[in-house]
Amino acid sequence: MTRLDRCILTLLLAALSLLPAGCGGCGFDCSGSNNNNDATRLTLGFSDALPEDLDAVEITVESIIFRRSGNEDIVVDSFTIKPLNDVDSAEFQMNLLDYQGDSQLDVITDFEIPSGFYREVSIVIAGNDINASSVTESATGRQVALNVPGGSLDLKDLSLPSGEQIVAVEFALAQALEYQSDSQPYLLNTTGIRMQNHASSARLWGQIDRNLFDEVEPCSSKEDPNNGNRLYLYQGKGLEQQALADVYNPARADNVPPNAIAPFAVASIVQSRTTSEWEYAFGYLPDGDYTMAFSCNASTDNSITYEGLEIPLPTNQVYEVTLDTGARVQCNLTSNARC
Repeated sequence: MTRLDRCILTLLLAALSLLPAGCGGCGFDCSGSNNNNDATRLTLGFSDALPEDLDAVEITVESIIFRRSGNEDIVVDSFTIKPLNDVDSAEFQMNLLDYQGDSQLDVITDFEIPSGFYREVSIVIAGNDINASSVTESATGRQVALNVPGGSLDLKDLSLPSGEQIVAVEFALAQALEYQSDSQPYLLNTTGIRMQNHASSARLWGQIDRNLFDEVEPCSSKEDPNNGNRLYLYQGKGLEQQALADVYNPARADNVPPNAIAPFAVASIVQSRTTSEWEYAFGYLPDGDYTMAFSCNASTDNSITYEGLEIPLPTNQVYEVTLDTGARVQCNLTSNARC
């Protein structure tokens, strides 16, 4: 090799050393920085806790919009969802009651999105059309239109670290779904609806002694003991039992005691098809301390007004639990009130 050849080779090596890592004909996309280390592969799922007096809550989703301050919105308006047989569909329709507890329907799968903090995630839902979004009542069999004020559920604050992330949108229908009157549509708002990353979530579930449904008054007078039973979950331990409140909308409810503690989540009790045992499940909870209380007389509880229900009922049915990240905790409700 001549001296000139050695100089040319040295210059070439120096030039190559300045290229971004991963480039140089290896097939990687060199247009972005950090070789996509700042990207999130997002899977987003919908889940719910089943209200006991409804057969279906159908929603038609037209788009999901991710908003970051100082950046353009990221709009997802094409959906491929295998359980629904949707392929590149402009919208999708689902029954929220099909995915309760810790099950979810993945509506966005392995979607690459910039990592970081999103101030808002908007779920745009078709309303004013009973064929698009509706509620079917158990008692009457009526199908009633479902509307979303403003046309979208605007959920605040989502942090997406880089790498693979699975996020559940928990539709807390016991808190978010509003019955107006027999002549008006149901309303779905954001009260109680939350987003929870699977990586930082815990689950709480268990079985319930059937005798709790009607062993004390006024529950012993219920026409159907299996109705009107609910579990309320509150954040924290050592809470004043008299302050445990039913579901209400703080902005619209009247006569709410100043010390009232609103539930963080609500679960209905369902009978297992395989074991015939009565069960409950809270899915996708942030870690921390919780107080759980059962009521056998919750049939009049609605998402707007404060009813002043006696919680717990029976009065000893209160349980304190601590949930660690990733934990799946079982707490069975029995007459002696011990997990």
